[in-house]
Amino acid sequence: MSIALAISLAKVIGAVALLASVLAMVSSFGKRLKLQPEVSRKLIHVSLGLGSLTFPWLFQAFWEVAATCGLSLLLFAVVRSRRGRDGIGAGLHGVKRDSYGDLLFALSVMLLFHLKDGHYWLKVTGVARHPQIVLYILPLLILTLCDAACALVGVNYGRQHFRVEAGIKSWEGVAVFIATAWLFSLIALLLFSDVSRADAVVLSLIAALFGALFEAASWRGLDNLFIPLGLYLVLSNLMPRGLPILLIASAGFVAITGLLLAIGNRFRADRHTVATATTLFFCFIIFAGPESLITPLMAVLVYVVGRWFGRSVKPEVPFDSLSLLLTILVLGLTYYVLSDLMRANTICAFTLSFAAMAAAMAVRFGRGRPWFVIAAVALGWIGIALEITYEGLSAAASPFLAASAVMLFTASGVAWGLERYSPERPWLKLGGLSLAAGLLLMPLSPA
Repeated sequence: MSIALAISLAKVIGAVALLASVLAMVSSFGKRLKLQPEVSRKLIHVSLGLGSLTFPWLFQAFWEVAATCGLSLLLFAVVRSRRGRDGIGAGLHGVKRDSYGDLLFALSVMLLFHLKDGHYWLKVTGVARHPQIVLYILPLLILTLCDAACALVGVNYGRQHFRVEAGIKSWEGVAVFIATAWLFSLIALLLFSDVSRADAVVLSLIAALFGALFEAASWRGLDNLFIPLGLYLVLSNLMPRGLPILLIASAGFVAITGLLLAIGNRFRADRHTVATATTLFFCFIIFAGPESLITPLMAVLVYVVGRWFGRSVKPEVPFDSLSLLLTILVLGLTYYVLSDLMRANTICAFTLSFAAMAAAMAVRFGRGRPWFVIAAVALGWIGIALEITYEGLSAAASPFLAASAVMLFTASGVAWGLERYSPERPWLKLGGLSLAAGLLLMPLSPA
């Protein structure tokens, strides 16, 4: 074993051992001092976040961070057991609500470290030409400190509440999140980036507002994924654009969000769902352009029309619309990471996956209406053709378009089988089916 490898392994083992020590100490102190479960949980959250902020200086290779996060995931899985919850994991799981935040935190750190030197496609298109360490530091800083401040203020001083998924959050907590996020963003941008002061002020406000939206739109610990990855998407695309584009993008997002919320209120739509969908699709737009929404919006349209038919799956899946948005997020994030790993444009496979999602959902929500499934398949295929035309790839697209038509009908057939013989966990299976459709035809994607 070389000295360099031995040093790397020692750093990995030391980082995981420090994590285990933090979990044990906070659990012990929490019992002795009779701390609120939320306080103990946030102490661990802050400790892990501050430790992760040192990774760009502590580790040089991605595999070191991947190994550290992988072992951390194993440790978190152990403390989720009943014995772990009563011992080393008492501080982490003292709060009586289901949460996957610990697992998603490790995943977010790993992805941010991989992407901290800039996304491949941003470099190819000339949007971002050099690394910005702030793209790693700022999302984690906001997640670590602002989320903790928001939670503690909301729990202890929150009086004005609003409902999200299976719980409530407070406007006082949101206000504290925005104020602290604006301050930390301004400091981080001025210290760790080359943007101008005027750009830093506007970017800090954008980061604070989007961070608050991601936090408010999250449930079951998903803020540990939404906040860091969402802020990375926003900042990596907007930082190099200049002040005029920043102002236009911010004003446009606020105006569209307000309009959609007003329309949603008119038709009694859930505000949480509307705000989450708007934020998610804005992230798609700023990375891949408005054309990237063609088939994702078709999938949402099929969902809305299928709901209108009143032929939902029985028994009803709780928070079905939020599960749809989570599935869209996971698919989009998967292709975002794949495009960087493969050094390729994955937009055609991305578009096909959401067309397959529309076809599969037409089966789920339109049972007994074959024309609805055929219409969804046709719309999905048209969306793929429009995307290919926009990208200027029509000349080499014939094999992909032909295979896409077959894949969409195949996806609807598989969805019919799943709906008939294995209806449990529908969104997990629908998301996996949609992803498989895109990945299988990725080799045929027109270059």
